[in-house]
Amino acid sequence: MVEVRTFEGDAAEASWFINRVWQSSYGKTSPLPVWNERLVDWLLFRDGQAPRDYLVAAYDKGTLVGTLFAESARIRLGTREVDGTYGGRASVCASRRREGIGGRLTRELFRRHRDRGAKLTLGCVATGPHEPGLWKRARSAHPLHGLGLWLYVFDARALARWSFTDSQRRLFTLARPFLRHAFRQADTGGIRPYRPSDLPRCMALVQRMMQPVTLGYAYTAERLAHQLQYKDVPRTFVLEQDGEVRGLVNSYSLLMTGVGELTAEVVDLLAFDDAVSTADRQRLLQVALQDMERRGVACAGMLRNPCLPASLLWRTGWLPLPGGAKLTCLVPTSGVELPAAPRVFTHLR
Repeated sequence: MVEVRTFEGDAAEASWFINRVWQSSYGKTSPLPVWNERLVDWLLFRDGQAPRDYLVAAYDKGTLVGTLFAESARIRLGTREVDGTYGGRASVCASRRREGIGGRLTRELFRRHRDRGAKLTLGCVATGPHEPGLWKRARSAHPLHGLGLWLYVFDARALARWSFTDSQRRLFTLARPFLRHAFRQADTGGIRPYRPSDLPRCMALVQRMMQPVTLGYAYTAERLAHQLQYKDVPRTFVLEQDGEVRGLVNSYSLLMTGVGELTAEVVDLLAFDDAVSTADRQRLLQVALQDMERRGVACAGMLRNPCLPASLLWRTGWLPLPGGAKLTCLVPTSGVELPAAPRVFTHLR
């Protein structure tokens, strides 16, 4: 008999299970991220110190057959912030589907939201034929916003080889002669890796960045510190001027499977003081691109959102792509009113 309870394993087991389920189901037809142990630890476990309130699992006689993980988070909702969660990717063994396990995991996750006063769970999901069923079938699901992507291409040849479709292969092949990597000449003066002592200024920059947002991920100082620095997972560069941090860019690497494998970089945060010139904003982003290329990254991506200056990204060589992801809310508690026309900030996970 299947029992639904708090996940008992560690980041290594969670990584193994999620990747096994998704790669066996979709890995031969769709590009997929590889959620390796270090990434899962950063996002959910934090060396075993993170709370497990929203790490839900299904076991059959002690054998793991399903998971549904979300992280506790503050969520911007209109002009206020509320307790909620972020995540919600359900993984159920292929041999155990159509047994209602996903529904049981969802109901347990929702019960925990209500018991703890959490208002909603927020997720950014890929659009396409393999969109997670949790977000399609749940009665409390609210698909709210189509999200486009910004893409930076370092190695068009590698992307063409990796792509599943002929149209994508042609696109990257045709793009190769037009790619210009001006970032290689950028001056690194005043730009350095993040240090813990930078946190107060970085928090101020992120709060300023979030001013236009009416729905999305919000940061406490503790959560931002973890986002900016944890072991070797996230990479954060800051721009220091006159002894004060005035800009930051934060990202992490992600192995992607397609026709073979390649390394991509996901940019989560880009924030500046109002006084920083356009040239210095561009320079900070270019120095981050230098670091990505040194590490063998084939492409980088970030979600389009109201906090990002499109003109800066165009000038730095990023390309806008339509679609690709959408924001979805699950609202397990009553009385939660979502913004009618939300301005969204979220993460690409």
